Amino acid sequence: MVERSTSATTVTLLPGHSENSSADGDALDSAMPDYDGKSLDAWFVADAVTDLPDDLETVREMRKHLPEYDEGLRQYRLANEIELSFSTPDGRTLVEPSVALETNADERPSYVGVEGEPGEENVVRDIIERDDLDWFDGKDKLPADVSNKRFESDAVREEVDGVEGVRASVVFGGTDTYIEIMREKFYELGPVEFLETTGMDVEAVPAFVVQPPTMYTFLELAAMADGTTLARAWDASPYPKHYLYVDERKRDETEFEEGSRLSGGEWRQNENANERFGQWALEEQDLRTPFSPHTRAGYEQYVDHASSFGPFPAMAHGEDGDELTASDVASELPPLFPW
Repeated sequence: MVERSTSATTVTLLPGHSENSSADGDALDSAMPDYDGKSLDAWFVADAVTDLPDDLETVREMRKHLPEYDEGLRQYRLANEIELSFSTPDGRTLVEPSVALETNADERPSYVGVEGEPGEENVVRDIIERDDLDWFDGKDKLPADVSNKRFESDAVREEVDGVEGVRASVVFGGTDTYIEIMREKFYELGPVEFLETTGMDVEAVPAFVVQPPTMYTFLELAAMADGTTLARAWDASPYPKHYLYVDERKRDETEFEEGSRLSGGEWRQNENANERFGQWALEEQDLRTPFSPHTRAGYEQYVDHASSFGPFPAMAHGEDGDELTASDVASELPPLFPW
């Protein structure tokens, strides 16, 4: 009897440099647009790193330390994980009772941290410290909002050229809890009263407050009895940056590098706007997200159509087995939607 096991994890990073101004950092030095120093990059702290290590365990242990917080904060936004295992007596069939599927559904979400150094313009911190508003319960860090943003499949039996296997998929995402609360207040008060209450400039209430976009990945993992494995992130939000780890090692990543935006929408230091952020915010309005107000069938049609000619899957890594190749498995297995 041979035991087979494999895992795949996507990690979502909001890139940035040090935002600790008291230690020669720059409060507006992340991939968030700052809108002339009056919005996102002035409100929140990013992950204070522009790339992640090859080893996933090191990523899990990384923390950023800022003077306004009494604890280190995780240096990534989201992690989406699948682990599959089973037994095979012959490298072609699997023992049904041995099939096991695990995800990180119980992992606590990362904190959204509010920028807090003195002398910096920050509407969110002003609201936190006001006695007449209790929008954020006086908290300068809140867990990301991941409610109703996780869909998981079961471990589904598959067969490719007579070789049995299993696969599973998870769509997982999250949003900024402060922005979600501001959205509720925006619709509750109306645009005019919202602006008057917060003192926010009208240009600082764009689409990302009216309809907060979701960071997410659509991750799928297949394992065959002959040892073939295939991990695919079928889809990922265009903002920010995502990595694919397979068996705890970094194997692929999406394009999101510091540099000239003219070569593909990348971010650069202290930018007023960010092309990828704008694309991401607009995506929430149509069928290109599993969390849009449209039907799941609409999202399925979008992914099926896009994957037939576009850059899909967004990330992938496979290992050949004794009889099959990862390419064989990829060609036989279309996206497994987890609902």
